[in-house]
Amino acid sequence: MRMQAMIALLVAAPFLAQPLYAAENQVVKCKTRQARKSAPYAGPALVANVPKSMTPIDLNSVQFTDKGLTRQVLVEGLFARRTETDTVEVTARLINCTGEPLQVQARSSFMDAAQAPTEPTSTWSKVFIPAYGTGIYRERSMARDDVSYYLIELSSAP
Repeated sequence: MRMQAMIALLVAAPFLAQPLYAAENQVVKCKTRQARKSAPYAGPALVANVPKSMTPIDLNSVQFTDKGLTRQVLVEGLFARRTETDTVEVTARLINCTGEPLQVQARSSFMDAAQAPTEPTSTWSKVFIPAYGTGIYRERSMARDDVSYYLIELSSAP
């Protein structure tokens, strides 16, 4: 039985490593409910001093501050890299799952290894996302070596 499982894994391995391909000439379809019900990240998170008084906020992620927006926008990609000056640049690629153009706003917080802020939270930046299209949010830290974590907050634009 154990050998069969190993063989099945070896046979399936090449298929697991293949990238997904998208069909051309199709409008994007979103399953926002599935995204909202996804498993917790299980990485570092901000937690309250009083246990269970708030949901943990995953670090190195996008936090929606507007519940209605979770039904309209998906985070397709999230990237972080060190720049040539050793600051941290974060980028989020957002998908508008509606048939109407959306304007959202985002801001970033950068933290050290102890989750203490390394600088003030950035100002809100507006991101325009066309219907069924993509939008990019990008921010750079001011701090250099101290940055270990980041958090991007996403909200509806006023």
